[in-house]
Amino acid sequence: MWLCAQGPIMGSGSAALEPPQTHVRLILLNDADSSFYLEIPIAVINPLCLKPRKYLVFLGWCILGIDGVLAVDDGGDEINTDGGLDAGGIYYYVADIDEATGGFLKMPLLSCVDAKH
Repeated sequence: MWLCAQGPIMGSGSAALEPPQTHVRLILLNDADSSFYLEIPIAVINPLCLKPRKYLVFLGWCILGIDGVLAVDDGGDEINTDGGLDAGGIYYYVADIDEATGGFLKMPLLSCVDAKH
């Protein structure tokens, strides 16, 4: 099961909380007061691919439609995508959103989503 959550808009699922040890978190968009991420069970992602980190990059590209890299820090340097996933690990999809979209895709757009869904 995939969980897509936003920070305080949903009242739970803040990116500040650690994911369960059975999952990894891929943070696609992150701001001071909200975030958009996936929590993916390791038992689901590992059988799907030989390079699960590279798969996280693929997911980021599929969802945002913007080229990016995988990092372990928000806005951090690219990490090697040939490695495995760390249990309870947090990974960031780092893309230059302003350059790629002319500033169209911004974090405040997340506040437009109805928290009841």
